[in-house]
Amino acid sequence: MSVLVRLSVSGMTADTYDKVSEPLTPLILSAPGFVAHVAFVVEGEFHVSEIWESRDDFQNWFDNNVKPNVPGVEIDEVREVHNVIIKK
Repeated sequence: MSVLVRLSVSGMTADTYDKVSEPLTPLILSAPGFVAHVAFVVEGEFHVSEIWESRDDFQNWFDNNVKPNVPGVEIDEVREVHNVIIKK
């Protein structure tokens, strides 16, 4: 079942996000189960939401790519989703 993942990174700036995401972008685009990624700021704190085809796909990506490269990243929430609609 697809999942929506919410992550936060305390203290991250847009410049830091851009620097960290640059080498990860080609990897996430080819990661098994990856569907979508959005990054945004709320009250000065960076947040990321992603959609993955399964919790296992996300966890594998996070453990092997995000956690080692993004200091301070926290998983705020992982929720199963009922439906995902993406314009192609």
